[in-house]
Order: sequence, then C-alpha cells, then structure tokens
Amino acid sequence: MQALIDETQQEFRELANDIAASIGIANPSDIDGADPLAGWSTLQSSGLLELRERTDEVPLAGGVEIALLSQALGAALAPAPYLAGGALAVDLISRSGDVGGWLPGLLAGDDHYSLLMHPGLEAIGDTAGDRGVLWGASREAGFALCVLRDDDGGTFIARRAISGARRLNSISLTNELWEPTDDGEWERGGALTQDDLDRFTALALTGLAADAAGTLRAALAGVVEYSKQRVAYGVHIGSFQAVQHIAAEAHVAIEAIAAAVNYAAWSVDELAPGEALLAARTAKAIAARNALPTAEAVMQLYGGIGQTWEHIAHFYTRRAMFDSMLFGGEETQLRAIADARLGGE
Repeated sequence: MQALIDETQQEFRELANDIAASIGIANPSDIDGADPLAGWSTLQSSGLLELRERTDEVPLAGGVEIALLSQALGAALAPAPYLAGGALAVDLISRSGDVGGWLPGLLAGDDHYSLLMHPGLEAIGDTAGDRGVLWGASREAGFALCVLRDDDGGTFIARRAISGARRLNSISLTNELWEPTDDGEWERGGALTQDDLDRFTALALTGLAADAAGTLRAALAGVVEYSKQRVAYGVHIGSFQAVQHIAAEAHVAIEAIAAAVNYAAWSVDELAPGEALLAARTAKAIAARNALPTAEAVMQLYGGIGQTWEHIAHFYTRRAMFDSMLFGGEETQLRAIADARLGGE
C-alpha cells in the first residue's frame, strides 16, 4: 500500500475540510433548532453522495476518500448523517446492482435513506420484520434500508418508505437515531453476496473509526490552543509538565487510531473481503478502546470549564462515544477477529 496520500487525495482532503467546516458545529448553541439535513444540499451539490457509486464494479472513490471525508466531518462536528445516508447507502445499493432504480433519487438529493440497525446497533438489520433503529438521513420521511434473507438462503437488499418515526435519545448531540413508528411493505432489491456484506461492513467500521479520529484530533487541537492562552500561577498552563504529558498521551492514542484507519481505508477495496474486514475491525477496536479516555483527557485539560454544558468539549466526547458504539465496540470487534483468526464459531 501507499503509506501517504497522493496529491489528488490531498486536494480532496482540503476540499472535504472546507465543506465540513461550512456545515459543522462551532459552538453548543449552534445545535439548538438546527436541522441536521441543512448541509445535505452542500454534500449533494459537491458530488460527495456519488463517491461509492459503482461503474463496472469499481466505485468512483475508494475507502481512503471516505475516510478522509469522515475525518473532516468528525472534526467539524457536522450533524449531516453522510456516512449512513450517503456513503453506506450508496455503497449497498450499488453492490446490489440497483435493480430497483433507487440510486438516482438518492444521488439527486431528493430521496433520503437510513440504515435500519438492529436494536443493539451492532449490525444492519437482517430481517424486514425487525423494527430496529434508523441511523441516517430519512428521519420521519424517506426510506429505510436493511438486508433481507429469504427461505432459500439468498441475501437481498430491501427498502421501505418511512412515514413516521420518533427521535431517540442518543449519546451524541450531532448524530441522530430514530425509531420507526409506522409499518409498511418492504420492497426487495438486488442480491448481495457475503463478499459484498463484508466489504460494506469494512467500509462502515472504517468510516466510524475515521470519524472518531477526526473528532478527537479537533478536540485535542482545541485544548492545546487553549493551554497556550490560559494563565495560572502567572504562566500559561501549557508549560506545566503534567498538562504536556496528558496531551502527549492523547496525541499518541489519536495517531494510533489514524494509522489503523489509514490501512483499513486502503484495504476496503484493495484486499480480499475477509482481510479488509479484519483490518477494519482492528481500526474500530483501537478507536473504541482509545476514544473515551482520550476525550475525557481533553475535558480534564480544560479544567472546570470543560465540564460545563456550554462548552464544546462534551460534544466531541459524545460523538467519539457514538462512533465507538455503532457497529460494535472493542469487545465485539476483538471477538470477531479472534473467531476469524482462530476459526471459532
């Protein structure tokens, strides 16, 4: 693999950072009454919804670009549910061959999609009868996607229209979860192979780990800047060795996540499906292990102000915790890795 991103990817990262900053949250008050989908038109008009559209079985952009964009959105605390309603929805529909012609409405920004997750949030729903939890862009109106397994052992993508949903309490203030309150008929789409599902899951895990890396990087950068300005006992608190050590340990933890994400992002489309999934599980496990301690360290460095509702620090902590939980945390990933490596059931 190429250890460093190339010139085109660097330009993409700069664009992603600019777009994410334009639709992100800068202060806690910004979230009051804000519409998480307000930035959706920006994502659509920038062509970012098309990144995982496939032509001749090849996506327009790889896992690296999705990871770069996810890091940017995490750093900006952007509430737009791009990963679920954009990248993952498009990836799954494209892999199924889009036999129902669902993609045009999604890519045009006219149709909003969510993934129907199992109630435990560890996987996408695999039965149409499971009400589950909606993660994505459909909210009270749009479409839910799930994976449907028939009596003959076939696996298919399925969708149904959502005409009513109730917002659930979520640990993250910039990531919404909804519970469907209606019932409807599921429309079966194209078939999916196990390789398709493995690569889809790898992309999901990598995107979440990347979002966590971006979130934590921005959180640490903010408190480091604060430590250069905050004065205690006549000196800047950044000069205190204890503060420096906490910040340094946080930096090492974040870079460990980022390094694992870089490999997993490249692996999504370049390695065999099973190996790509293992790389993604490794990145997710590292992110889940380090996210909360690192975010809490940032809050500690801020001192008393970092514990208040009015400060942005807890927004980063909450988002990192959300990223850690979705599609399974550290224990879930390590157990799956052990099963794959040791042949467990």
